[in-house]
Amino acid sequence: MNVARQRILYTVNRMDVGGSQTHLLQVLRLLDRERFEPLLCCLTGKGALLETARATGVTVASAGLGGLKSPTALAALGRLTRFIRRERIDVVHNYLLRANVVGTLAARAARVPLVLTSKRGCHERRGLELAGARLSNWLADCITTNANAVRSFVHDNEGCPLEKMVVIPSGIDTDHFAPLAAADYKTRLGVPADAPVVGVVTRLRVRKGVEEFLAAMAQVRRRHPTARAVIVGEVTLDADLQRLVAEQGLGDHLHVLGRRADMPEVLSAFDLFVLSSHDEGMSNAILEAMAMQQPVVATDVGGTGEVIQEGVTGHLVPPRDVDALAAAIARGLDDPARARAMGVRGRAVVVERFSARAMVRQMEALYTRLSAGGRLGAPAGAALPAAP
Repeated sequence: MNVARQRILYTVNRMDVGGSQTHLLQVLRLLDRERFEPLLCCLTGKGALLETARATGVTVASAGLGGLKSPTALAALGRLTRFIRRERIDVVHNYLLRANVVGTLAARAARVPLVLTSKRGCHERRGLELAGARLSNWLADCITTNANAVRSFVHDNEGCPLEKMVVIPSGIDTDHFAPLAAADYKTRLGVPADAPVVGVVTRLRVRKGVEEFLAAMAQVRRRHPTARAVIVGEVTLDADLQRLVAEQGLGDHLHVLGRRADMPEVLSAFDLFVLSSHDEGMSNAILEAMAMQQPVVATDVGGTGEVIQEGVTGHLVPPRDVDALAAAIARGLDDPARARAMGVRGRAVVVERFSARAMVRQMEALYTRLSAGGRLGAPAGAALPAAP
């Protein structure tokens, strides 16, 4: 007997390079196509990852949204509502603030049986943003979060009931991000083969603590003068950062690589991975680094403490504390054997608890349970296991 597949529409404002968009690509690729038929609506129709999304074989649509305050916003809402009706969508799952608002309103107007929103960071909302977040929380049947810390933050900041939220941890492709055979990965990046390499991967600057990372590396070099700092991602050295680099004497000891398509190889060149963020949900970058058996030093923000166990799989430090960050990095470089052991344990944790396949299976189970009339509750919301 053939059972009709559930048609699930994922909505997001833009398909730019970012953690939520990477997560969505994993979902589109790994969702069980025998039981579910995924579709994607990029509200603006813009973003570097649109073609990657199409390559997964899903229908990709656009609502032509220019902005929530633009004169075309109402027309875009109408287009999305009509698309949902025409495609006979069973489930709408929205990602990030704008899509949470627009996608939820359209889904309710189209009378979709099951509507979800998602929260993937500890971002304080005020004014109209807070009003929009509260509206979408109220209209949704369920809110998914990627960490217990995010669930608690949304409850405190937006007043969303805890029992309406379900934690499904972020997941990464542990086949793609896996230890590589030994090779000259450092020299491929223009770094001396014998130099200790400490790197960050980020697409933002201020919230990700790039300044603190650079200041910390200046301190580290007093103990490890050959150490190199590497920044990967969409960070450019503007006048302020150039001044900081000069003041800290980093000069030739800093490598800014820009965006890279060969991240497993880049991460293989690191001796230590650093996350210096001021706030996070659950960092994909940390999970990728750990999957590559990289020891991690990270600020204890958001869900990071749900992934890293201090002294076992990495080191945790307070955010914006340059001295603590520098000391933890130096400890990691002081004892390479211990750092490597933490990296091995870190990969084991990611494979067991944070793989993309495990994440998608949890999402599938949630859709099935709620579509069958299953109830939400505190146990589902507290599903994230404790750190080992």
